[in-house]
Amino acid sequence: MPPGDARPDRVALVSAHAAAPPAETGFDDTVLLARELLGAPAAFLALADGAGLQVAAQLGIAAPGGRAPARLIERGGLCQEHVEQGESGILSDLGGAGPRPFRFLAALRLESRAGVPLGTLCVLDDAPRAGLTPGQEAGLHALGRRTVGLLEARAALDRREARLARQRQALEASASTTVRLGESALLMRLAVEATGIGIWDYDPVADHLDCDVAARRLLGIGAAQPASLARSFLRTIHADDRARAAADLRASLDPAGDGRFGGDYRLARDDGAARWVAICGRPVLAGGRANRIVGSVRDVTARKAAALASEAVRERYRLIARATSDAIRDWDLVADAVTWNEALQTAYGWDPAGAAATGAWWLAQVHPADRDRVEAALVAAIRGGGDAWSLEYRFLRADGRHAEVLDRGYVIRAPDGTPLRMVGAMLDLTERNRVAADFRAIFEGANVGIVQIDPHTLEALSVNAKLCAIWGAPAAAIVGRSVARWTPPEDATERDALHRRLAAGEVMRETLEKRYRRADGRIIWGRVNLVSQALGDRLQITAMIEDITLERTTEARHRALIALGDALRDASGRSEAIAAAAAILGATLGAMRAGYGDVDVAAGLFRVESAWTAPGIRQAKTLPPGPLPLGPLPPCPLAAFPETLARLASGLPQAIRDIAEPALADDAAAYAGMGAQAAVNVPLIRLGRLAGVLFVHDRGPRDWAAGEIAFVREVAERLWGTLGRIQAEDQQTLRNRELSHRLKNTLAMVQAIASQTLRNAPDFETAKEALAARLIALGKAHDILLTGARESAGIGAVIAGALAIHDDGQAGRFALDGPAIEVGPKAALSLALMMHELATNAVKYGALSVPGGRVAVTWSLEADAMVRMLWTERGGPKVAAPTRKGFGSRLIERGLAGAVGGSVGLAYEPEGVVCRVEAPLSGFEAAE
Repeated sequence: MPPGDARPDRVALVSAHAAAPPAETGFDDTVLLARELLGAPAAFLALADGAGLQVAAQLGIAAPGGRAPARLIERGGLCQEHVEQGESGILSDLGGAGPRPFRFLAALRLESRAGVPLGTLCVLDDAPRAGLTPGQEAGLHALGRRTVGLLEARAALDRREARLARQRQALEASASTTVRLGESALLMRLAVEATGIGIWDYDPVADHLDCDVAARRLLGIGAAQPASLARSFLRTIHADDRARAAADLRASLDPAGDGRFGGDYRLARDDGAARWVAICGRPVLAGGRANRIVGSVRDVTARKAAALASEAVRERYRLIARATSDAIRDWDLVADAVTWNEALQTAYGWDPAGAAATGAWWLAQVHPADRDRVEAALVAAIRGGGDAWSLEYRFLRADGRHAEVLDRGYVIRAPDGTPLRMVGAMLDLTERNRVAADFRAIFEGANVGIVQIDPHTLEALSVNAKLCAIWGAPAAAIVGRSVARWTPPEDATERDALHRRLAAGEVMRETLEKRYRRADGRIIWGRVNLVSQALGDRLQITAMIEDITLERTTEARHRALIALGDALRDASGRSEAIAAAAAILGATLGAMRAGYGDVDVAAGLFRVESAWTAPGIRQAKTLPPGPLPLGPLPPCPLAAFPETLARLASGLPQAIRDIAEPALADDAAAYAGMGAQAAVNVPLIRLGRLAGVLFVHDRGPRDWAAGEIAFVREVAERLWGTLGRIQAEDQQTLRNRELSHRLKNTLAMVQAIASQTLRNAPDFETAKEALAARLIALGKAHDILLTGARESAGIGAVIAGALAIHDDGQAGRFALDGPAIEVGPKAALSLALMMHELATNAVKYGALSVPGGRVAVTWSLEADAMVRMLWTERGGPKVAAPTRKGFGSRLIERGLAGAVGGSVGLAYEPEGVVCRVEAPLSGFEAAE
């Protein structure tokens, strides 16, 4: 709504205004006849009372004093104009100029026979008319004459009754004049004495001052002391007011003046106390000259002190109103008049003395979107029983922009509760809100968590979205609660020490790194910039928290990998390397357990070779209560982990958030039996098959981060490399020992070969050739041992080549049978060594040590891609199991099994030694 366009009815909602006086009685019939005569819905009679027109009677209008007649008879209204201009009128169509909902007006001017205007008789219709019929016009005038006659008769009657009343009063007054005069004098004296007013009488000619007891007491003049103007009266007046008092007295004696004397004067007191008196008097004239001045004196010290105090308050108010930037208003609700201070112009550009002097103007400047809310709040405050009112809204500046303001008001009421005034102040919040919005945008958009803390209760006062994300909780779960709850209990000592410093009011600016426990229980690291600063008499604490968990964990993993490298480098064997890797892995990830296990496909078992368990965590739910066992967990059937085995067999790692996931339904029981709810498994693939698993277990569901999984894989890669190195070193040691063993047995081997060759050779030349061939075969076996090379890719050729040096040429000595299978260099070497060792033992102790002994070597390839091989000795001496296993026996059992990933078993049956080999085809075919 533009300035100045506020509707009166809008202001009527929020301010009180005087109602129209009650209608005169006796004219209802006149209004009824006028309405019926013209066939109109409404009519009213308005009479002149000196100040304007007042409604005397009305019909068809809601209530006396209603807005329709009020708008017509008010100053400038149509009826008022007819009365003042001395004419009647017919307005066929009022259009928008008339009171709603009326469109037609017939106004008859009423005047006395002397031409004095008495009022107007008006008829209203809600539809336009062309005019009145002659009969209606004649009837309306006749009704007007009747009304004028009635008014004149009533006036005459009123004059007669007034005259009679005055005569009665005169008679009564004459009868009691004497008595009243005596009584009045007595009462006047008693009243004057009761009020403490002193009476004085001054004769300017004789300079004599006559004072009663009260006047002498107030002026400090003794009872027997002669009094005069100069010696008594003026001397009692304070020196600062004495000249003014003398001038005032002289002025009262001046014939050209009004003869009044008086004023407020300070008295000169010996004790220095401030006393004020009000002195007033009037001259008594005789012969046109003032021969006496009679007056009164009264103590006005309290009134003067109150006035001075009030003036001081008003002065302070003026100074405050001038100093403050608040636009202060004093709204007279009865008169709808508003007084503003200068800030209305300095802050908002409006002239306080202009259109701003009404409540309607103020409400018109309220933003249209806020106006209904402001009006509703004002009405509730004014009509309610409360005194205070406060609201924020937008207020129009003179330049067309809107300011955001905080308006505070106070309702002043009469003793009966009627609202009289509202004093209020508008504070411009535009800049503050802009700064607050900017701060809130920075606060909410910051890439670090921010929390403001009460230093005494440690309650969070406000937080941003980033902090909620860091702590994993909504703002409602943080604000209003102590921030101490987010620190892990094990860090309570350092936390409490810091909080005591804050509670003591220490101003600080520190950066520290500390741990927090998120709402989901996960421990994170935060870098905290803590700032406490004094704002007046209070301390404001702001903590800016950056999640550095990734940074800390990355550093921790880097340090862990360095430690792992040192541990693996110094590890003396396989078990020590696995134990070191498991301990570093589990401790770095804060897991329940970490370890390594072998996958024994032949036995269908998962054997945990080594496992690290966090302090205080039992290794498995199935274990009995008591101290944690130091050894590995019991073997677990592979069939208990079908989903895990299927995943790991493909060479991919497996991260399990929760074993309760439907995809792990078949594996859940096995994990639960080990006390694990979450896991990461990294496979060790050797010769194309799953050989082992490096695992990490946790006792609750856990979302494994990509960095954590990568760390497990890195540890696994380094462990696999170390295990390969250790295995290679073991194989080299094995080869060296085998070489030493072979060197020791070379002569025995040569002797045995020569003996067997010469024993069966028909002549020397034959023996020489056979012996040379066997010595060459022995040399080839040593070549395979030392270089790992082979001449044939067939498994039969490798076996035959290894046994050639032990073949003495007897028919049926060796029987070889099996399908053609290609073998790699590594498998060929191990197979040749095993065959050579078996044959050597047979030569020494078994079937090849006697002429009739035989050896059968058979192999087969099964449907499950497993190669099964059998070494069988028959026809030799009776076999007995050795009391201890020597190097040769260990070489037989471990050499080939380690190379191809299978199993080798020796059986010392009485009829002859039997050796069984079972390994995957992929192990035999592997190139490395």
